[in-house]
Amino acid sequence: MVEASGLAIGLVEICFFVVAATGIKRCVPAYRQLDLLTFYWLAFTVLTGIWEASYIIDYAEVRQGAVALVGSGRHVWSSDYTLDYLLPWKLATIFYAEYGAYADRLYMARPGVWSRIIEGTHAAYCAVFSCGFFWAVRMDWKRRAVVFKSVAMGCQLMNSILYMGQYFIQMTEKGSANYPSPSFPAGPALMKRPFMYVNVFWTFLPALIIILDLRRSSPKP
Repeated sequence: MVEASGLAIGLVEICFFVVAATGIKRCVPAYRQLDLLTFYWLAFTVLTGIWEASYIIDYAEVRQGAVALVGSGRHVWSSDYTLDYLLPWKLATIFYAEYGAYADRLYMARPGVWSRIIEGTHAAYCAVFSCGFFWAVRMDWKRRAVVFKSVAMGCQLMNSILYMGQYFIQMTEKGSANYPSPSFPAGPALMKRPFMYVNVFWTFLPALIIILDLRRSSPKP
C-alpha cells in the first residue's frame, strides 16, 4: 500500500480541510457574509471535535502508540503511515500519540482522566456549539447564532487557559508526569516540547474573535 510520512499526511489533511471549507463557504449564501477568521476557525473547531471524540473513543490505541514512540524515540512526523490515516478519526490516533509522547505525558497516562476531561469538554461545548452556530447562520437565526458563537469561543478560551495553567503547575511538581527531566526535557519557553505551541491557536484565536465581536457590537459615537 502507498505510504506517506506523518508530516505529509497532516499537511494534506489541513489542505483538504481548507478546500472543503472554502467550497462550503462559497456554496452556502449565508456563510459568504461571515468574516474569514470566524468561519474558518469555527469550522476548524468542528474538525477538532471529531479528533477529540476519536481520542476519547480510541484512548487505548493512542496510549499504546505514545508508549511505543517514547520507547523507540521515533516521531509521528518522520514515520510512515498508509493513506487511510487521512481519515480524521484515524489521523487523531497518531497525532494524539505524538502529543502524549512529547508534549503532555498525561495524555498517555493509564487513567488519563484529566486529558479526556479537557478534550471531552472542548468537544461538547466548543465543537458542538460551533455546529450550532453554522446551523443558526444558515437558518438566519441571528440571535441564536450570536449565542452559539459566544458559548463556543468563550468556552474554548476558558478551556485553554485552565488547561495551560494546570500544565504549568504540573511542571513544578516532581511527582507529575510533565515534570521536566533528562528523559522528558522542557527547555526554555518549552522549546524542547514544541508541539505544546499548538495551544497558542486555541488561546489567542477565540480571544481575538471575542474582541472583534465586542468592537463590532459597540455603539458608534
